Amino acid sequence: MREQTKDNITLLYPEELGFAFNTCLLIASGERLERIGVTITGEDKKERVYFDSLNGKCYGDIKEYVQTFFDTLSFGKISYEEKEKTKMGMLLSFEIVAIKDNQNSVAFNFDVYYIWGALKLGGKEIYNDYRTLTWFRGYPFTFGIYAAGNSSLLLSKDGVADSFVEIPEQGVWNVPLTLLDNAQNYYDIDVCLGTFTAVTFDRSFDLTFQYRFDGTQTKKLRINIVDACVDGGVYLRWINRHGFYCYYLFRRGEEQIKTTTDNLFVRNNLLTYDEAYGYQGYTGRQQQMKREDVVSLCAPLVDSETWDMLFDIATSPCVDMFAGYKDGEGAKWLSVTVVAGSYTKIGAVLQDFICSIQLPDINIQKL
Repeated sequence: MREQTKDNITLLYPEELGFAFNTCLLIASGERLERIGVTITGEDKKERVYFDSLNGKCYGDIKEYVQTFFDTLSFGKISYEEKEKTKMGMLLSFEIVAIKDNQNSVAFNFDVYYIWGALKLGGKEIYNDYRTLTWFRGYPFTFGIYAAGNSSLLLSKDGVADSFVEIPEQGVWNVPLTLLDNAQNYYDIDVCLGTFTAVTFDRSFDLTFQYRFDGTQTKKLRINIVDACVDGGVYLRWINRHGFYCYYLFRRGEEQIKTTTDNLFVRNNLLTYDEAYGYQGYTGRQQQMKREDVVSLCAPLVDSETWDMLFDIATSPCVDMFAGYKDGEGAKWLSVTVVAGSYTKIGAVLQDFICSIQLPDINIQKL
């Protein structure tokens, strides 16, 4: 956490980079401190909250207020033609006014760039670190990266430098690969200019993060290319805990179909039972069935890093299934739900990753 002191009031507040679903703690202390007022300003909205002091100290966790700035996100609106700055990150401005003796005040101002995500407490997790991804050619694909400012990336095809991607400003960016990209085996994404800093978060015993810059690493991503199509495969897209879009083509397994009844049985004893009231109206009986389709998916023999990447799908609130291309509209996606369950990661070099998804409800006739 960062620290400022003014007029005998000390304020501890989050680092320059934060995560909306982790603790966003403000701590103010000082003589005769009565309360603090917090004003949070984003692109198109503002939130205010107040915290009273106890024995000269104020504690406030503002993560719920930070999360409201992401409430209007449209997660499925992604460009697969041009790079774009996503709404997975947002710069918020804070004004903290500390009230002393109910009359004198001290103001603090700072900015925090918040990511729509969460880091594992105590895990010394590295954000924006080097990653290995897989692009199944022919399917829509983007890679995500966080840039702290005006930057440039170098794309290499099969080890040969090919082109540059200019990142004009701070943000979480999506960069697509299209059918026109003709690398044979893999892409390397390297830093050419700017700050794509990898950040290690540690010292989280107090539910906050103090991060350590590990320096600007030259290599940021390796994207392996797979041309082989999986017969009857299921291609999924989801958002991981770091606010990046992820993609993978799974093998389709068994499909379980479950039906349940939803009956309403009413008799009208004041009227005769005849078909004047419609089909089965003479019995006063209505019947409706429900259907749930659950499909098993498998990513066979993946390494430990890929298994960890795929596991994020089990906890992601936004999972979509690729439904093909439509002329003039591009890729079409269908929202699905990952079935809750237990996952076991063993110590083997390679292991299968298995999960199940529930398809959207199928509308059925009602009598």
